Amino acid sequence: MHDEGRPHQEEDQILALAKAFEAMVEAGDSRFFDHDDLEMLIEHYLERGSVRKAQQVHHYASGLYPESLSLQLREAQILASNGKHVQAIPRLKNLLSFEPQNEEIHLTLANIYSQMHEHTLALQHFNAVLEFADEELKKDIYIDVALEHENMGEWKQAVRILLKALKEDPSNETALYELAFCLDKEGRIQEAAEFYTQYLDDHPYSFAAWYNLGNAHQRLGKYKEAVNAYDFAIAIEDSFAPAYHQKAEALTALERFGDALEVHRETLLIDAPQPSTFCYMGECLEHLGNLDEAEQYYMQCLELDAHFLEAHVGLGVLDDLREDWNAALEHFAQALLLHPHHEDTLLMMATVLKKLGRHEDADTCLVQLLERNPKHLEAWEERVDNMQILEAHEEALNLLDNAFEHVPPTSTSLGYKQFVSLFALRMDGEALRLLDHLLMSDYDGMNRLLETYPGLLDDPRVASRYARMKP
Repeated sequence: MHDEGRPHQEEDQILALAKAFEAMVEAGDSRFFDHDDLEMLIEHYLERGSVRKAQQVHHYASGLYPESLSLQLREAQILASNGKHVQAIPRLKNLLSFEPQNEEIHLTLANIYSQMHEHTLALQHFNAVLEFADEELKKDIYIDVALEHENMGEWKQAVRILLKALKEDPSNETALYELAFCLDKEGRIQEAAEFYTQYLDDHPYSFAAWYNLGNAHQRLGKYKEAVNAYDFAIAIEDSFAPAYHQKAEALTALERFGDALEVHRETLLIDAPQPSTFCYMGECLEHLGNLDEAEQYYMQCLELDAHFLEAHVGLGVLDDLREDWNAALEHFAQALLLHPHHEDTLLMMATVLKKLGRHEDADTCLVQLLERNPKHLEAWEERVDNMQILEAHEEALNLLDNAFEHVPPTSTSLGYKQFVSLFALRMDGEALRLLDHLLMSDYDGMNRLLETYPGLLDDPRVASRYARMKP
């Protein structure tokens, strides 16, 4: 009980000390303060960002203890807190010549160099501390060293240090999270999944490990495994909101929209409402066919953040589903004001413009999209389809020639569109040879094509090939 109360006693002591010092300054008095008390008071003010008060204490303390090296260190820290790194560094180096194994001097220099983006110099001082620091301090320094390597994009070195940190202290949650981040940066997702699986064999109650295992599974597309991992994380730490958010995302990927919706509702009980949560709830309800309720959640999202792009897009999708295409265009236009080159919005806007018969405007949207991303297959499909609706089949074939310069010529979706235009232009031989190839490669593609052009089966040559190739 005595140990548990000690931090509160120390805090009360510091607050009483601060009150006494501030009262002295306000009264214009002068009194004696113990050296350690003044140093502790400077640290107190610096930790709270009260640099001016820290300077005030330091000035007073220097008058009482002019030869104190530790007060010179505090002066350098005050300079650093004011952004005066150039003045702080020589003072710290001078102090280091007197106390070459002073951990605090090295750490102050390391933090200054890190803030200056001089990461190599920061590493020199962090590594110097590792040479003589006690085991407890080393746990923190390992993380600092790893972060400096991350700042330089040296992911392998960071991974090496983080694995060492976890070997020394398997309960180091910061190391668990940073390791996941670094392995992800290197694309070593499978390795991350294997590491956390093995780690959990020895530490089955680590919610951080379960959470990061879930993230690894999710990145690998193993959504069921991800949901299971998040469930374990939540069972261990039921107030950890990110696990709920990620679980809902995995459930959405599994198209379990009702379950994802319920998980989003749970997050509202443990976390402050986020615009993204309301937007994701709207998307789930949209997939469940509850369009009016989905609209309410999209609107709640925009009440929290009027510039939330996905909510504007979602409202446009709802109006598209309601066949209120002019209203849909207004929402898509609002989204494009926020993000003029957003590919999904440009594509959806083009499809709505086609439905309104505004084919030239639709083509303008698609051209804009393809100028930025010439490998966008759906945009090519929509642009060719736009020409075919107008029965401009020669233009459609020219577009296809252009498309095949950017997307794989093996694309059966574009291949079937090529067949349509060749057949419409009575280039029967070439069209039927292409159809034979397409039916062998992607028979289901023909079924999708017939939804748009059922009359193709009126031609016995097409019908016989379709029947003969049926799986």
